[in-house]
Amino acid sequence: MKKLIAVVVLTVFTFVNVNAQSVAFKAGYTHSDVIVSPEPANIFTPKETFHVGIAIKDIKLTDKIGFQPEVLYSMQGFRIASIGNVGIHYLSVPLLITFPVTEGLELQVGPQISYMINSRVGVVNDLFSITYKGIFHSIDAGAVAGVEYKVSDNISLGGRYYLGMTDVNKDFSFGNNKNLSDYFQLRNTGIQAYVSFSFGKK
Repeated sequence: MKKLIAVVVLTVFTFVNVNAQSVAFKAGYTHSDVIVSPEPANIFTPKETFHVGIAIKDIKLTDKIGFQPEVLYSMQGFRIASIGNVGIHYLSVPLLITFPVTEGLELQVGPQISYMINSRVGVVNDLFSITYKGIFHSIDAGAVAGVEYKVSDNISLGGRYYLGMTDVNKDFSFGNNKNLSDYFQLRNTGIQAYVSFSFGKK
């Protein structure tokens, strides 16, 4: 699966680079959370994290509709009551369709697929942490929607919401043919705010 994602990313970015008007470096804040079903007594709370990466901008599909692929290092996660916190590190690839709303403002929507590169679990109120990838699935897939405003030719501000569509926790047997996902499911979600700096072709 990791090789397949790498091939897809390379193919997309090689193809669109021909028509790209600019490349943008972007970084910002992430308000990360999980949707838990069923909710176990509200013990899961949000975590403040970050994201950073690049976007290929201003690819025109039509006069009004654009395409913007991105590659981001994105940290998701959540806190577990007073026990500690979980940080899941992803390489995320949003594939966004863009629509102009007003001058300088555009709507962005599309799918996002993420590959987990690491995860850390902090315990005893984060007194110490351990690296452990075995508790979560490697792939997280979902959808993104947001807006971006062009402040100048090179600087843009944006915000978006991510909704995970897949259960990220792996199955662990608890006996009687019961697995972890038989008791509850976790889906990533989050709100991002960022600034991007464009350079290259215009």
